[in-house]
Amino acid sequence: MTTVTLNGINKTWGGFQAVKNLNMKIAEGEFLVLLGPSGCGKTTTMRMIAGLEDPTDGDLMFDTQRMNGVPPRQRDVSMVFQNYGLYPHMTVYDNIAYPLKLRHVAAAQRDREVKRAADRVELGHLLARRPAALSGGQRQRVALARSIVRRPRVFLMDEPLSNLDAKLRGTMRAELKHLARELAVTTVYVTHDQVEAMTLASRVAIMKDGVLQQIDAPERIYNDPANAFVAGFVGAPAMNLLHGEGRDGRFVLPDGAELAIAPPRNGALSLGVRPEDVAIDASASAGSFSADIFAFEMLGDITLVTLKIGGQYFVVKGEKTVRHADGERIRLRPDPARVFWFDGETGQRITTAGVMPHQN
Repeated sequence: MTTVTLNGINKTWGGFQAVKNLNMKIAEGEFLVLLGPSGCGKTTTMRMIAGLEDPTDGDLMFDTQRMNGVPPRQRDVSMVFQNYGLYPHMTVYDNIAYPLKLRHVAAAQRDREVKRAADRVELGHLLARRPAALSGGQRQRVALARSIVRRPRVFLMDEPLSNLDAKLRGTMRAELKHLARELAVTTVYVTHDQVEAMTLASRVAIMKDGVLQQIDAPERIYNDPANAFVAGFVGAPAMNLLHGEGRDGRFVLPDGAELAIAPPRNGALSLGVRPEDVAIDASASAGSFSADIFAFEMLGDITLVTLKIGGQYFVVKGEKTVRHADGERIRLRPDPARVFWFDGETGQRITTAGVMPHQN
């Protein structure tokens, strides 16, 4: 197994800096997910690990070996792409066998390895078919089998599930998680889908504008976000973020409305609270406030109540039995232990003591 280390990595094209001073250590056997919106630098980072791009500055290490300038074919990495990259004129068997053929693996051993990899992804009965005769999920499994047959030092996966429908993505997530645990190969997985990140990763690295925002276990990312961007990017629905101002112990929204929640300081602030941490409170208890329902949605297992507070959307997640009507006025009470505060200008997490550090 291999440890991948990125020390002070920068990537620049002309005047555009895609990755900025990236420092990250990916442990051997770890499943690390690079998460962020389009253009955040996650795919560029993975391409540098693969050797498809060279860092402008910094050191990229596999264990103790510096990989800067080492060609992709000499890095012993295996990639799974969004478009699968299968050879349409080859059978499933030949697609899986192709990396071994390039390495001049003996025919008998090649046959054993292909069948073993195909069985791991439940394709043993489809080896004679060509890609055109397969479903999207089956083609994805062929790409996975072709990747694992090599037993590389590092797996790299670039949004491999994005072309699948929602139900199949759920099934493939489970298969990938099982396969990663079974193979225990260092894996870097790129996605913009936070559900994939939270369910697959041993750690999640969230990027924005080429800068690493936070790297941690999924539960820490969710429950202890480093800044407003991380808080708002992870979660379905995302964390509520109400932008306003602290004024002498009051939190004042842009329209002048005040919430009965004491801010940590004066100045521009954002109040954050997750939809499941807000109770619909019929009483006027401390910390509660009222608002009119903008939209009420029944999703089967839960209900979502959307309100507008100070011109900003605010979502509450309720039990599936909750019933309310659009336009109805209700009282809300955020759990005071689950309220987060962020600097209104920098977005950094704050407490009464100032900026809260987060652990990489």
